[in-house]
Amino acid sequence: MPRPSFTPRLLALLMAAPAFAAGLDYHVDINAPAPLAELLRHNLGILRWKGNDYIDREQLERLYEATPKEIETLLAPQGYFQPKIESSIKLERKGWQLQFTVEPGEQAMVHDVDVRVEGAIVNEPDFRARWAELLEVWPLPIGGNFTQSEWSGAKRRGLQALIIDRFPAATISQSRAEIDPAKASAELTVNYDSGPRFTFGELQVKGLQKYPRTLIERFSTFKAGEGYSQQKLLDFQTALQNTPYFSSVFVDVPIDASKPDGVPVSLELVEAPRYKTEVGLGFDTDKGPRASVVYRDSNLRRRGWIGTVDLKLQRREQSFNAGVEFPPNSDGYRYAGNFVLKHEDVSGVNTTTQTVKVQRSRQKGKIEITQALQYTMGHEKTEDKPEQRNKALILSQDWSRISVDNPADPRRGLLLNWQLGGAAKTLFSSTNFVRAWGRVGWYHPLGEDGLLLLRGEAGQVVSDDTAAVPNDWLFRAGGAGSVRGYDYQTLGLKTASGAVEGGRVLATASAEYQHKIVGKWRAAVFADVGGAANDWLSFKAHKGYGVGARWASPVGPFALDVAYGATDKKVRVHFSLGVGF
Repeated sequence: MPRPSFTPRLLALLMAAPAFAAGLDYHVDINAPAPLAELLRHNLGILRWKGNDYIDREQLERLYEATPKEIETLLAPQGYFQPKIESSIKLERKGWQLQFTVEPGEQAMVHDVDVRVEGAIVNEPDFRARWAELLEVWPLPIGGNFTQSEWSGAKRRGLQALIIDRFPAATISQSRAEIDPAKASAELTVNYDSGPRFTFGELQVKGLQKYPRTLIERFSTFKAGEGYSQQKLLDFQTALQNTPYFSSVFVDVPIDASKPDGVPVSLELVEAPRYKTEVGLGFDTDKGPRASVVYRDSNLRRRGWIGTVDLKLQRREQSFNAGVEFPPNSDGYRYAGNFVLKHEDVSGVNTTTQTVKVQRSRQKGKIEITQALQYTMGHEKTEDKPEQRNKALILSQDWSRISVDNPADPRRGLLLNWQLGGAAKTLFSSTNFVRAWGRVGWYHPLGEDGLLLLRGEAGQVVSDDTAAVPNDWLFRAGGAGSVRGYDYQTLGLKTASGAVEGGRVLATASAEYQHKIVGKWRAAVFADVGGAANDWLSFKAHKGYGVGARWASPVGPFALDVAYGATDKKVRVHFSLGVGF
């Protein structure tokens, strides 16, 4: 390829140029495809030295001569091994003008990949499946463009697939990338040595004083003798951190290839205070001012039972909750029981309920399932109807899956939730009913600064006597988390006095676009539609439109919306804190 050389003419130009006491003034133009030009502008020495007081004619000459070779060095890791580089230098009124024109040529393509695995893993029953999976997810396949960073990343990814499951001492015994610049081809070879198979040993606990050791063992995700698993260790640590028992949890396993059997698991704990009182103040546009007091004892009867007393006071809702939660059993189920006294005055409907509830829940990965049995007694009053009393023994199941990149401020992922419940008149209930409800939220990034959020929910109650169904098990819509542009739970069955009662059917949907403005602030535009009714024939979809602001606060997304309700032609302000789902 052409190389720059300082001809007598160029030397004469340099000799004839005036000297600058504060360094030589020069300008550099890089002509190359956009991504490569950016790479060169940020890394070439001749640009990094620009404006330095120590650059004189001799230094500029050296930098100019060295630049083409430096360009080759920078392009090689990107898969360009035969670039054509033309350079020029000339003196103008504004100083020295240097230009480098780069034609990178054809990017090297992967022509062959040879991945080999040896060691104790070949004796595992699932060896062929793991090897096939490794080849399937290999990120640098035949036909792909070769870059040094992707080659290094592919090797690390293959090694990580071995390390996380039973073979934490795995290594890369050999790797080679054979490059043929003339053919712009790359042939890749990597050999992995799995090392010995590791198994878990005994659990060694430090820092446990107030709580029984059996409490820790209930959260354990592994048993002695099982194959080593990074995911099981992470799940164990996360499960303990998500309890109120500990303020710090650290799990460590020594990795020594000469001692792979029965490796002890070291658990270091810092216990949290047993008693805790939390006082909160807040405000939202749905329920108004809010004050709350929560008292918790995390070690009832010195067995790790969690006792909680919770008092919440809001303009439209007041509640008292006392309950106890037990540590998970050997199957991973958490059992809990509580008593709730709640009063609501929403949309002209005054409701008081008393509920005794027992439930069990279990979480596996991203899915949580809860089964509950509750007995509810309540009465409901409106201005134009006599007091309605009801009772129900309700059996229900709730299923949810949260699969997002960041639970506090999601930008990609899916949230799913459904619930099925019902009661029978023959079992201590005022009426027969079955209730089904489901909700979905989808987050998808649009470019670097945009975010699309789609949300929808639907539900139905089947019953011969809607008035005898507990109010919490009927449907109303409207408000910050529902159809914006309407007051909280004002979309439902209107009575003669203007009160809004719950209906038997519900459907809402929302589309929202957010765009980053500055820092953690985003602007939003949205459209909501939906409502609640007694049946689908009388269902009316109310529409709301608006704009808003979003702030990714440390405790979750803060949303402020100004929305227009098309049905009653009014503008309303909503704000909320938390994931919009």
